[in-house]
Amino acid sequence: MKRTIDFCQKNLALVLLVTAGAIFSATTANFFTLTNILNILNQNAYTIIAMCGVALIMIGGDLDMSVGYHMSICGVLCAMMLTRTAIPVPVVVALTVLLSVAAATLTTFLTELLAIPRIFVTIGEATLFQGCAYVITNSKTISNLPAAFKNIAQGALGHPSLTYATLIMAVFVAAMSFTLSHTYFGRHVFSMGGNLTAARLAGINTRRMKYIIGILVGFFLGVAAVILIGRTGAAAANTAAGVEINILTGILLGGVSIRGGEGKISNCVAGILLVALISNGMQLAGWNPYYQYIAKGVIMLCALGFDMFQMRRRSVMNNQRKEEIVKTAAREG
Repeated sequence: MKRTIDFCQKNLALVLLVTAGAIFSATTANFFTLTNILNILNQNAYTIIAMCGVALIMIGGDLDMSVGYHMSICGVLCAMMLTRTAIPVPVVVALTVLLSVAAATLTTFLTELLAIPRIFVTIGEATLFQGCAYVITNSKTISNLPAAFKNIAQGALGHPSLTYATLIMAVFVAAMSFTLSHTYFGRHVFSMGGNLTAARLAGINTRRMKYIIGILVGFFLGVAAVILIGRTGAAAANTAAGVEINILTGILLGGVSIRGGEGKISNCVAGILLVALISNGMQLAGWNPYYQYIAKGVIMLCALGFDMFQMRRRSVMNNQRKEEIVKTAAREG
């Protein structure tokens, strides 16, 4: 019984995902089909790719609130290069990712320069990116993107719903899971999130690590922006606005603490898919789409509450261990 409870606590998102899937499968027609499952993965491929970067930040003890408009401005610039220049598609994709990396690196630089948490810098940057995106586009949507570019996200392999976007997402998830679980880099990220000062005293170059994390975040957000506008076939100043809320909800459900230092990419993917699955199930059931916002809000509040509960529980257990050690030492002395 204890093992079951521990498993559920450590893999809450996966348990809820399976439970929600079973409920919708039993109550909603056409839900549990290969086409619908692949469509859910395809629709959320860009979100999961972006999540790989945001989860890396959060496990390392920071938080980024500029994700949505960061992706939006990258998407806008990408669309403009595609429609207003003769630059080849592969070069445009590479330039978009490099621009995203540059923006994320600037965020890290400002964070280090001002010596403040990343969340405060990115709140300001979100507004900055939003304004720049609207000025650049003049509040208009950029469409008529080349077919070769749209094929990056819309092209399929075998099954019509098994898109390249889904395959790219799967590769990135596998790579990030391996990196965090089986490399020194991953251990250093967890150490920084657990206690930044202790990590620095242990010999980890935390400043360099923050820049590496920033570069990786920029890479993931740049690729996510390319996938997003490739799937929709258009770009606007608010294309990805609000996506950070879905990502944060999925990450918190996936067991990444708001304070950092713990979490698994696979559980974060389950968290993202849980939010997507609930929206998809509600749509197929014919529910009012506005109820989806209520459901997402409730899920995020529950995820935050569960995270706070876990932190308090660990704090109590650590205090109990310390008291036992003191009592044991006193008896032996």
